[in-house]
Amino acid sequence: MKQTTEYNSLGPWWELNLEYLRQPEEVKKITGPRIFSTHLPFSFLPQTHVDNGYKIVYLNRNLKDRYVSLYNFLQGKLGVPKWTWAEFFDDFILEDNLYTGWFNYTKEMIAATKNKSNKIFAVMYEDLLSDPKKHITDLANFLDVPYTDEFINDIVIKCSFKNLKDHKLDVCSIIDTDKKSTLFRKGIIGDWKNWFTVAQNEQMEAIYNKEMKDVDVKFIYE
Repeated sequence: MKQTTEYNSLGPWWELNLEYLRQPEEVKKITGPRIFSTHLPFSFLPQTHVDNGYKIVYLNRNLKDRYVSLYNFLQGKLGVPKWTWAEFFDDFILEDNLYTGWFNYTKEMIAATKNKSNKIFAVMYEDLLSDPKKHITDLANFLDVPYTDEFINDIVIKCSFKNLKDHKLDVCSIIDTDKKSTLFRKGIIGDWKNWFTVAQNEQMEAIYNKEMKDVDVKFIYE
């Protein structure tokens, strides 16, 4: 790993995303260290990566803010229905099977994290917002990246939501009908309260309690 805080220098997003790699041979063409992003659940990850003990960084977010963020991100995207929030809640959230659905994804990743043979660094988006320096330092240690306090502070600044919104390249704008960026919007905790009705929140809570009753995880919602 290199000491750098440049976030637009690794090439287009789709070249570094596992879902968009067309052939395994493409991976071999990428110079190391090879860093990929993915939305795939743990069971869909390349088995050789897991078996070889390669490192995984697992980031999650409370599902209410996650759904609001996804709804706004999808607005105007080519091929996506023009849902109202109520329609999105009924047609997408209640029937969520994207990448096997948030509940399955989360339960798989939490179970994998508890398996000590897997090298997984788990962090919540809300924790990154509340104490970025601590969690970035922990991540550097996990990745065996040498660092100075100045380097960590630089990452904290460069990776603040405001700086990312102002400077990070959003290649997803190419699939927006107006070619506008919807990747970075608010980035706050608790915006779901501006979207979920009381009835929707009660319905979501009931589903969550049923699906996650045996899962040892706590999310921050405000």
